[in-house]
Amino acid sequence: MKIKVAAAAPELFPGRPGQNMTNVLAAISRARDDGAALLVLPAGLPEDMNRGALERQAGKMAVYPLTRPALPREELLHHHELDVLCCSDSSPATASSFYENEELAAAASHENMAVVVLACPRGGDGGRIYTGQCVITQNGFTLASTEDGYAVASVNIPRRDAKAPSSASVTDQSTTPWTPLPEMLPRILRLQGDALAYRMMAAGATQLNLAVGRDASSLLALAACVEAVDRLKLSRRNIHADLTGNRAGRIGAALGVTPGPGTGMTVDTADLTARAVHGARPEHYAVNASIPRSVASLAVRWWANTCGNAALSAPVRSIVMDDAGPWVLQDFLLYFSLLYDMPKWALARLLDDTFRDRYKDRDIQQALDLFFDNYRRPEPCDGPAVFPLESRITL
Repeated sequence: MKIKVAAAAPELFPGRPGQNMTNVLAAISRARDDGAALLVLPAGLPEDMNRGALERQAGKMAVYPLTRPALPREELLHHHELDVLCCSDSSPATASSFYENEELAAAASHENMAVVVLACPRGGDGGRIYTGQCVITQNGFTLASTEDGYAVASVNIPRRDAKAPSSASVTDQSTTPWTPLPEMLPRILRLQGDALAYRMMAAGATQLNLAVGRDASSLLALAACVEAVDRLKLSRRNIHADLTGNRAGRIGAALGVTPGPGTGMTVDTADLTARAVHGARPEHYAVNASIPRSVASLAVRWWANTCGNAALSAPVRSIVMDDAGPWVLQDFLLYFSLLYDMPKWALARLLDDTFRDRYKDRDIQQALDLFFDNYRRPEPCDGPAVFPLESRITL
């Protein structure tokens, strides 16, 4: 039997029950107009919604988790003998979660020979951002995957004869393990801008204040500020940037921000590497809090290459080149220490085995001494979780 299934992620705002209700009703209506037999909505719908009105709008269409329960994400791979698995995912977005969600849904649909429909929340509070990804898979194949808050696809129920595509063999660990796929770079900046915009709305702030120096991280914070005010349809003159150096001044002029310190919400530019290895302690909203310096450099370079403004791209590239530094070695150690809890002896051996053909012994030893003398596991701070920082295993 062939049916249509849909996943929708209406944007939800804290403290706006009327707007939230309107957005959810619109999502249900859209799915009904598309002829969907079932619809998956994100978990955690506000309790102040009129459930009866939503169910009447749905009619005979099954709505998860409104009229029927949906599985939590962690249970997707533990159910068998089901034709349709509906998952309302409440986990926040990270730079890599778009691909992780696709892989999770495809793996679950292959293991259960079923249709898997995944809906992620859309919105945020400035610290945790939800981007509205919707995924529909069947028997290991992805039928639809979007981040615009809605996906629909036709599926066959049941269909248990398809085979999942074979997975590629595991490759050697990259020397830059934090480095995201190229297509993830714009997502990093978008997550930061969305997080900052939501925080500004929550705080009632219309002005931003930050210091921009000769480093990639402060430039990335500035780019996130521009994303945030553009999203909120505010003037870029609302960004007060204390610019250090002639090149930073040229960047500020090209963006149209207000030079010099000002009033308003202060944005801290400290990145993950500065927090963990150099002891930075953000006192304000740290938009780079979970982003390693090597990734910040890549994201800023992407920003310069795609902005379409020569007056902006030239000084940005120049600052990024000057800010090269030993970030690759430090971030390599940070990755395996933070996410895999590797002991010092194992880190030292791994760094030497990986970089002995690219760096001198003196440089490797200096990186180890700097890291071991200064590393502190970064404490939670006020900023978006763009990269996941939870340990994956304990060795």
